[in-house]
Order: sequence, then structure tokens, then C-alpha cells
Amino acid sequence: MRRFVQILFFLVWVDEKQSVYAEHDMWCPFKWVEDWLILPVAKVRPLDILLLLVLAYAVSQRAFKVATVRPMKRTIFGAIGVTLLALVYGLSTGGDSRAALWQSYLPMSMVLAAFTIAATHHTAEHFIGLLKAFVAAGVVHAVMIIFFHYLYIKPGLINPLPECESSHHDTVIWSASVGLLLLLAVRFPTPRNRLVAGVLVPLLMVAIQFNRRRLAFVSLIADLLTLYFVLPASRTKRVVQRIALGIVPVVLLYVVIGWGRPESIFRPLQSFQTVSVDQDKSTKARNMENLGLIATATKYGWVMGSGWGQKYVEVSSLYNIYFFELWPYVPHNSVLGLFAYTGYVGFMGFWMVFPMSAFFNARVARQAKRPMDQYMSTVALMQLVSCADQWYGDMGSFSLVTMYTLSTSLAIALRLPVASGVWSNGNLARPATPPAVRVG
Repeated sequence: MRRFVQILFFLVWVDEKQSVYAEHDMWCPFKWVEDWLILPVAKVRPLDILLLLVLAYAVSQRAFKVATVRPMKRTIFGAIGVTLLALVYGLSTGGDSRAALWQSYLPMSMVLAAFTIAATHHTAEHFIGLLKAFVAAGVVHAVMIIFFHYLYIKPGLINPLPECESSHHDTVIWSASVGLLLLLAVRFPTPRNRLVAGVLVPLLMVAIQFNRRRLAFVSLIADLLTLYFVLPASRTKRVVQRIALGIVPVVLLYVVIGWGRPESIFRPLQSFQTVSVDQDKSTKARNMENLGLIATATKYGWVMGSGWGQKYVEVSSLYNIYFFELWPYVPHNSVLGLFAYTGYVGFMGFWMVFPMSAFFNARVARQAKRPMDQYMSTVALMQLVSCADQWYGDMGSFSLVTMYTLSTSLAIALRLPVASGVWSNGNLARPATPPAVRVG
């Protein structure tokens, strides 16, 4: 059953239907996934039916007999509660039912996915298969985008040049995968793990470069900073610090030479430049949208917001995407959107899953005795950071990849604190020291 869940999540992460390269005459091995798993049947996605059946079976086998972190579980139940409250409130005040269900469906599905993962994965070793599925999906998309770049983009067969070459959602997979592969080589420095990281990290970096999503570079830096600060003091961390100090002059030279230059090699700098100093059209559009979300919260009230199913207030028509039917209900900034649609009550009730998951995963990463527990929780933290970045910058709450990656991080926070011995029914516990596990 655990392997079946891992296969399901691999298929969700590797789905190619929304990728730009899939829109052209190019063979795509996983383009069928959306038609079979994602598109609703009687308004319910087949994927969710399968997850619900797995969860029901796992519960019947007393899967939750093994304790989970009670505060984390209550937080997730709170998230589903405020989502339903905002749905009822929005519909009762005249909200569009189709848009309301579209807005609230994925957050509820994310909760179902988190509990399904937690029901079938109890230890760090169980999560290894899910982690492999996550990286494998990123590698598949990386290989496909490289083929697309050299077969279609480079020869000039695509005109005008698309905004990206894969999809916006790959940002989450690629940025988190780079961090977890580097961590794998550092924490378990076997020849095999070093070889895997040495091959796959450059491959993923090339894909990030070709996809031209500035948020990917921001997320990558955020993930690596998270990795650095979570790593406990050790000889490995001291080596990393010496390497970092050694490359600082190179980075400074790169910034001085490349700031403001248009060449593709300086694209990471362009990403930070356009989100900080030189605002491009995309940044200005986001700012207008954010002002509309603030106006929405002001219009409908700060406590409950507008409820799901209401349009956000349009303060300018200059940058709106009218070709997208649901654009008034789907802002790019999902964090501010959550506040505009659900108010203080909904925002605090749902957003709390992020800091709670971060707290418990960070505790395991720093306090657990087993390297495998520390590794898995650190990975969950990096996934959480990538998801939060996507929420803030690019419709994260409406992205299947983002929300199901978030469910993985929540499931790890539900299980590993107890399994590693650093938490027991809401109380700190002194972890035991089981035998070490070799990876690779």
C-alpha cells in the first residue's frame, strides 16, 4: 500500500499536461496523467478517490495506532475547518459556487493527502520511497525541458519565445531537490550518493536556467540557507563555511559584473533585481493584484474576509489576464489571497500549518539521534520553504505540485517527531539511540 501511494504521488509530480513543452509536437511519456488522475469525474478527482480508499484501508488496519504529533494533527484539522467555514460563508453571501469549490478543493485535498501519507509512512525509512519519487519527477521534467530547449527553442522553431519552457510548478521540485541531493552527499557521503548528487544537481540547475522562472532562483537560495542553518555544528558544517568564505569574492565579482546585464548567464541576478530594485511588467502586475486583495479585505471585513467564491477587487485593468476565466478568484499571491478571502480567522487557521510543520521538522532535524531522521526532517523543511515561496509568488495554493509537496512535509511533521523520540503527546521526550542506518 505504501508503494502504491508513492506511485500516485510520483504521477502527480511528473504530470506533463501543464508543461509548455507538452503543448508542442513532442513526445511526452506522462501527458496522460492529468486525464486519468486529475480531471474530475462527477466533480471529484480520481486521485482523491484513490487516496480516500487508501486512507480508509489504513485506518481499518489501525495505521494510527502508532502515535502522531497531537498539536500537528489539531493544526491540520483546524486548517480543514476554516476552509469549510470560508466556503459556507462565501456561498451564503452570494459567492459563485463553481469558483468557490475550485478555490477550496485543493486545500481540502492536501489535508486528505497528508493524512494518507501519514497513515502509510511511519518512519524515516518509509519516506525514502516518497523522496525518490519526488526527485525522479524532477529529473524527468529536467530531461524533457533540455530536449525541448535544444530541439525546439535553440533552432528557433518556437516564436515568440514562451515565458517558460516547462511549467511554473517545477520550481518547487527542482529547488527542493537540489537541496536534498546536496544534503544527501553531505550527511551520507558514500561514493554512490556523491555520484548521484554530482550528476543530478547540475542537470536540475540547467533545467532551472532554461525554465527562466525567477522564483526558482529565490527558492533555491532560500532552501540552501535553510539547509545551512539547520545543519548542526560539525566538521562538515565547518568545511561548508570555509568553502562559502572562499567563494564570496567570486560571487561579489559576479554581482558587480552582471548586475543589470541581459545575458542568460546573469539570469539569477536578474531574478533578484526584478523582485527588488528594477520592477518589470510582471512585478508591477503583482503589485496591482496585491492592492486589489487588500481592497478586498477592506471591503468585506478583516475578520472573515469575502469568503470563497467572491471576486477580488479590481483596482486596475492594465495587467489582468482576461483569457483565464477564473482570474478574479485566483491571485498570484496565495498568502495575501488567503487573507483577503478568509480574513483573520481563515488565515490564522490555515496558515498555521506552515510554522507548526517548520517547528516540528526543525526539532527533529536538530534533536534526533539518528542521521536518517535528521535528514528526512531537513528535507521536509526545504520542501516547506519552497512551497511557501510558491504560495507567495505564483499561485501556490492552486498548484497540485505545491500542495501535494506541502502534504508530504506535513506528514513528516506528523510522524517523525514521535518516531524519533523527540516528542511524545505534546511533551518533549529524550530520544533513544537506535543503530545507525547506512544510505547509499
